[in-house]
Amino acid sequence: MTTNRSFKIAVLDFVETKDTELTTQILDGFTFEISVYKIGWNFAEAKRLIKQLDGVVDAITTEGLRKMASFDDCRVNYQPTIDLIKEIKISLFYSGIDLQCLFANWAMRRFLKENPHILKRKKVLFHCTSLTPFADSVLVDDAELWSADSLFLTHVPVLLKGPTALRLFLTSLGPVVKSLKVVSREFYPNQMMTFGKQFLQKWISKADVFVTYCGIIDQIENYSLLKNKLLIVDKLTTLQREKVLAAGAAHIVEWTPNLSSFLNGWNPTIGTFKAMLDLIRIEKSVYMPFDQFTLDFIEKLKITPRQNRASHSLIRRCAFVIHPLGISHLSHAPGFKWLRTAPQKVRKAAEKTFSHVPLFRYGQLTGACSTSTGQEIICDLYVLPATPRAMLQLDEYTVYDQLLRACEDAHKRGALLIGLGAYTKVVGDSGVTVARKSPIPVTTGNSYSASSTLWAARVMVERMGLVPQWQTGSKIKAKAMVIGATGSIGRVSAMLLALAFEEIVLVATQADKLLELKGEIERVTPGVKVTVRTNPNDTLWDTDLIVTATSNRSGRILDIMKVKPGAVICDCSRPLDISKEEARSRPDVLIIESGEIDLPGTVHISADIGLPKPSVYACLAETILLTMEGRYESFSLSRELELEKVKEIYRIGVRHGAKLSAIRSHFGVVTEDNVLRCKALALNRLSNWNSTRGVS
Repeated sequence: MTTNRSFKIAVLDFVETKDTELTTQILDGFTFEISVYKIGWNFAEAKRLIKQLDGVVDAITTEGLRKMASFDDCRVNYQPTIDLIKEIKISLFYSGIDLQCLFANWAMRRFLKENPHILKRKKVLFHCTSLTPFADSVLVDDAELWSADSLFLTHVPVLLKGPTALRLFLTSLGPVVKSLKVVSREFYPNQMMTFGKQFLQKWISKADVFVTYCGIIDQIENYSLLKNKLLIVDKLTTLQREKVLAAGAAHIVEWTPNLSSFLNGWNPTIGTFKAMLDLIRIEKSVYMPFDQFTLDFIEKLKITPRQNRASHSLIRRCAFVIHPLGISHLSHAPGFKWLRTAPQKVRKAAEKTFSHVPLFRYGQLTGACSTSTGQEIICDLYVLPATPRAMLQLDEYTVYDQLLRACEDAHKRGALLIGLGAYTKVVGDSGVTVARKSPIPVTTGNSYSASSTLWAARVMVERMGLVPQWQTGSKIKAKAMVIGATGSIGRVSAMLLALAFEEIVLVATQADKLLELKGEIERVTPGVKVTVRTNPNDTLWDTDLIVTATSNRSGRILDIMKVKPGAVICDCSRPLDISKEEARSRPDVLIIESGEIDLPGTVHISADIGLPKPSVYACLAETILLTMEGRYESFSLSRELELEKVKEIYRIGVRHGAKLSAIRSHFGVVTEDNVLRCKALALNRLSNWNSTRGVS
């Protein structure tokens, strides 16, 4: 390739303090002799070099120097910098700030498009917001702005939180900077002060995202501070990148493109690259604005933002509300073990007293991590200390207010979604009012509760082996019953069972709702036999699977002695519909609780949620899985669940590695021996089972 002309460019590097470097490059047929003067923050040396080089070189560029700090419409000019640039009389001057803004915003726009909501409710720390070209684009999805500008611009170790604080600071800083006659290296931006490192490192440890420049990275002594954080930086050296990834940074975004492939392995500063492009434009007498010429050149060279590097995603946060399911659960609270042996009157008095205790943050679930994406979740657990009986005696708006307290506190802690457990999702309109007033989406978890219920039921029916196995494309020749069929979980359970069983019995107290549901199932699933009952007892004798999903608080929902031997009862109500005494009276019937979930990852739960650790309720699992999936929405709400959502949350769980936990009965985990013993007793009793009376 023949060259047209040779240009000389001098780079005044204010960041580095090493010796001068000389390099020769060719771009678009032109030769460039580039001298890099690494002078640190010695302004006197910079003035001396400008006098020496001005008119000798074609262009002078600066690295690390800023003419102004700005945010929104607040601007602070650095007069000493402007005065220094005025020393250049003959040579062309280039800073590259505008080109840096182009590349930075381009890189961030692409990153946020590829990773939607990654900054939602995250604490984003800028080492100097007013010197970062894309600050506005980072502040999306309610990201919380933290600025260390005061530390870097004035040595005052104050963390500025929010745009208003930053604007006020810049407004106050303007007159101070304007009055300065000289600028010392300690004052100037990007220069890390020894005493200031402790403050910056403290702020980094508390932030989720750190936005900075490569010169600052070298001055961070403890790289482990970047563990599980997103680092947004102009560029990194190979060594810096290796150290940051080894420290466990979740993600790295470098906004300066790698130009080395076009320049024999040399990666120039943006200011130098801009000087090269503009000198070519001038020499070719191209009569078009520099911006358009640059865009054409970027397309010609196929320059694109760097590929983002990630070891895993930023940790996301959600929250969940639980409550004691009975007086016995109240005794699990620290200092209240004595309730286990207290007289009944004392226990009831304690139950009433606890119901008036304000909701509080109870603990935390950590370590849930997707097997497919590596997304890690933290879930804050809140407890409303009211049993179901006590809660139903409270005014529903009192309960709403308590739940909204949890929503607001969780939102402040960075939660993206909150779930309602057990009776907190039954009170009033099943979460609708709470979701409408909450600052973050609310889900009841009922979709996954319904899904896991049928999941557990299917597993146990198969293990019992007393009905024909599932055949693809055909229904099971067996009968299933749903008690509480018109409730949210019962309704969807009935619709799912209708897809698999030849016959289904719907049981509820309101006949009109039963008839409406019957019609809906028959429309959606033609051919299934649907029977409705307000009392289940007369059809228990030949029912193979019973799902209970009621809000029953008094009396028995069925006559356990009339249940068919070998039947599986899946009790997904909380508190349970079937008592321990009833379960003990029928060892030939397999009575299980609804399916609970083992979340992926190494899960740790710091509080007692009423299950053997690390198993969690399916409604809690739904909240975590939705957050893992990035679905920050009121997924399950009201008493009307959508069949497609029940199927969808099951698929989401499978994708991220959720599994059905060990299935439990009233007496602990159901083992294979338990199943075999129940089956043997059932077969023996079935031989004399009187189908007319439902007794043997």
